[in-house]
Amino acid sequence: MFITYAIIFICIIFITIVGLYIFSSYIAPRKIEEIEKMIEAGQTKLAIKKLNDILEKDDRNAFAHYLLAEANMKEKNIQYAILEYRQVLKLAKFDHKIKENNIRQNLARIYLNRNAIEEAKKEYLILTKIDPANYESYFELGQIFLNSGVYDKAVGFFKKSISLNKDAITHYYLGQSYYRKGNYDEAKQFLLQSLKMDQGNYKAHYFLGLVLRQMGDNEWAIKEFDTADKDNDIKVKCFLAKGTCYLEMGQLPKAIMEFDRGLKYAKKGSSSELNIRYFMADAQEKMRDLNAAIINWEKISEVKKDFRDVQEKLKAYSEFRQDDHVKDFMIAGLSQFEHLCRKMVEKMGYSILDIETSETEVTILAVESEQKWRNLRKSNRIIYIVRSANTIGDRLLRQLHESMKQKNATRVIIISVGDYSQSAIDFANTRPIDLLGKNEIVNILKKL
Repeated sequence: MFITYAIIFICIIFITIVGLYIFSSYIAPRKIEEIEKMIEAGQTKLAIKKLNDILEKDDRNAFAHYLLAEANMKEKNIQYAILEYRQVLKLAKFDHKIKENNIRQNLARIYLNRNAIEEAKKEYLILTKIDPANYESYFELGQIFLNSGVYDKAVGFFKKSISLNKDAITHYYLGQSYYRKGNYDEAKQFLLQSLKMDQGNYKAHYFLGLVLRQMGDNEWAIKEFDTADKDNDIKVKCFLAKGTCYLEMGQLPKAIMEFDRGLKYAKKGSSSELNIRYFMADAQEKMRDLNAAIINWEKISEVKKDFRDVQEKLKAYSEFRQDDHVKDFMIAGLSQFEHLCRKMVEKMGYSILDIETSETEVTILAVESEQKWRNLRKSNRIIYIVRSANTIGDRLLRQLHESMKQKNATRVIIISVGDYSQSAIDFANTRPIDLLGKNEIVNILKKL
């Protein structure tokens, strides 16, 4: 009897083992495959429920975790998808259905979309080790380092990507990286190669224009900006860049025209609008259209008071808005400006020996008048008058001081509507140099 029970017990165990084998080998895989098809058909909610049921019984089922991640991705349950992908990587059971590089690529894209840059970078770095022939990982790393401002590493990864796949977009980003590094020859080379492959990349035209401007070829740069402004995303930047090219070339009316075009597209209060107004005011100041320049500085100040040197400009020209004498002095044409400077020097008691005039400054070699020094030996003075609001530094003072011996002068007098830097004041305090400001100009002009 005991032997009979023993045989029955052994048979039950055998049948159970065989049943489990059949279930795990044939029935369970077919069940998982059916769930995979459900996900492909869009039945993701039901698939997630069935996969959770499976994982309650077998938490180490890597394929179930993988499918659950895929289903959650389709349901936009991103955080759950990340957890399931990480669990698959932890189990490390990879085969033809579960590929490590696919999972890490999915994770990297998710991290990039969520702006988790460090996590994305880690995944792409691992991908370069497990799948070194895939150029996309190197390209994405190049993008990450370019956007982070680490241009040396960006260059290295873009170069590696190009060695595996020579495409236009990577050449463009490599050229941009070199531009940001300040290596303009290399930037020009790769941007031109990019445009050979894709003439329609307007951003490549824009960056080529920026490179050419830095290299001093403003005329070619303007042509590139003219092409690039077809892209609405960079249209405003193109007008700003063209305007600055014309500004550097001294073609001020054309510069103002480009800045004016840019203002029509610039978003109110944006950094683009502020920059356009700033450079437009610079051109207007050079053209002596100070009313227009002041309007632009005031509009900038309304949005951002500490923008560049706008407050210094407004302070320097404060007398311009209050006193007609100063206004006439600031906006006078070249010949009238020279005439006023001559009158100012004569009113100060000097006779003019020589004069050099430019749009914003006059350098005069003068001597004390006979009436003032009738019985004493007269000495020369270098009188430098400037109507630009720019702060005067010690470099100009050093140049004027060095020219004293050549011109047989014993003193330098500088008259400016702008401010003096502390280094200039310190230099003048120990030399025969007098620094006169806008208050002195107002007083002299009122006496004329």
